[in-house]
Amino acid sequence: MSRYTLSARVKTNIARRHVAHQFLHFLQRMRQRKIISFGGPKEILADVQNIRRWGGLEATIVSRAARQVPDRVALIDDDGQLTYKELIEEAEKLARALHQRGCHSGANVAVMALNGRGVILPLIARQMAGFNIFLINGNSSAVQIEEYLDFHDIKAMIVDEEFLERMTESARNRTVLLAHLEDEPVETGDVDGRPYETMQHAMDTADMSVDLPAKPARSHHVLMTSGTTGMPKAVIRRHLKSPQSSANIAAVVPFERNMRVLLSAVLFHAYGWAYLGMALITQSTIVTHRHFDATKVLDDFKEHDITLWVAAATRIRGVVAYMDDNNIDHYEGLKAITNSGSLLLPVEIQKTYEKFGPVLCSMYGSSETTAISTAGPHDLIRDPHLSGFIYPGCIVKIFDDNGNELPDGEEGVVAISSYDLFAGYTDPAVEPRMIDGMYYMGDRGYKKGNRLYILGRDDDLVITQYAEKIYPVEIMDEVMRLDQVRDCFVHGVPDAHTGQALRAYVITKDEIAPDTIREHVRSHLSDAHVPRDVVYVDDFKRGPTGKVLARFLPEPDEHNQREEANATR
Repeated sequence: MSRYTLSARVKTNIARRHVAHQFLHFLQRMRQRKIISFGGPKEILADVQNIRRWGGLEATIVSRAARQVPDRVALIDDDGQLTYKELIEEAEKLARALHQRGCHSGANVAVMALNGRGVILPLIARQMAGFNIFLINGNSSAVQIEEYLDFHDIKAMIVDEEFLERMTESARNRTVLLAHLEDEPVETGDVDGRPYETMQHAMDTADMSVDLPAKPARSHHVLMTSGTTGMPKAVIRRHLKSPQSSANIAAVVPFERNMRVLLSAVLFHAYGWAYLGMALITQSTIVTHRHFDATKVLDDFKEHDITLWVAAATRIRGVVAYMDDNNIDHYEGLKAITNSGSLLLPVEIQKTYEKFGPVLCSMYGSSETTAISTAGPHDLIRDPHLSGFIYPGCIVKIFDDNGNELPDGEEGVVAISSYDLFAGYTDPAVEPRMIDGMYYMGDRGYKKGNRLYILGRDDDLVITQYAEKIYPVEIMDEVMRLDQVRDCFVHGVPDAHTGQALRAYVITKDEIAPDTIREHVRSHLSDAHVPRDVVYVDDFKRGPTGKVLARFLPEPDEHNQREEANATR
């Protein structure tokens, strides 16, 4: 008996009038930007038929583009390029190949592939064949992958060849198709020198005479969260009747038809997936790579005449640092850069503005919620602490630690509800944390009208020996203003005398003494903000959205820790 569930167990708790208001907001934004071309009656009829058959997401969207702009390049990835006509044809071949292998009518297919056709084609094909898709975080360990596949009764696995080494014998006990191939086989076998059939071969040999179902089972889309130990939570995305929640993005990002989009955000998270959908809706050309490289980003800007860069804080930080190191003062040509997953510091917002002009847009949300608030370039320049504006279809409330709702301007924990709130987790034993019917985001912040300000994670809050509430982001912003500092991460650590103390991890460009860092923080903030420890590191281990993975950070040696502790008392 299966242990997982795909049934909806989380209520959106949002009134119909808010849903209707969001839909009208969506139509208004689409009309203003002239994003969607519905065509004549025949085009509209074809869309309606596809929506009834497949739903309103990727298969229907790409099918429309294949009718309207068949020869436009849809995708440029590490394996070549595909037009919109070729994209829908390849997706149909994959749908047939998987359907003929029993992956239909609610069967579960997992994908562990980095950005490119290895994940985009299955996202389209799932609606055609009726299988559920489970996107696996590329940072998952071998133990996590095995447990995740077994727990969810995964029938087939599409995997980039580089991840084969992390697939245990149990994990391989199912249909395995290789997506992106390495230059040399990771493991040898009987299928063209490799141990498993490639996704491309399965598509090329699919029996095209067998029809796909006229009414496939409604496909579920499941995203894996970034768990650190044990099996990560699996987020069930809700079935949506329309893509109206994208209006929150379109409200601030200057989307238009036929853009050139560099998609650096990972597709196995909701942020990358959401912008993939917007790029397909606007019938744009998507440029994406499996691995991030700052040099390649700048090359892509020029080679492909990129107008929109879908990035993340760590990607933006890396490109700005590369430009500094190579004396590149400015780049013209981008209409927008988007960021989500990890907040940029105010100093980084300023640096991005200096390098690219007023193009940076920010989005706040999660895999459970997608976009809750968004902020445009001029909003961030005027107010760099702003997380975003709350638009129709999203309700945000701030609560104190006892569950009492707080008025505007007062800091507390953030809880939300939205039209496209997730349906729940696949593990019935994992109950989403709710506050008065609202989903608890795990963050602290405050509101001013429809403006949302996020101060940090709830568990990032540090109570110092001065009994003051300190958010590490304040200290990080100040340390990053020092010319000698390339990157910084601050968090709270146990202290025998005060309960909690602050530790700063610093990556430097040039030599700088710990006391210089402390004095800068003291003079610009307060004594309470001064880090007890200053630890120098060469790099940070980060998750796919750019968040520093604190468990990989080193402990200061006893001599330094004692010396630095004495210096701050």
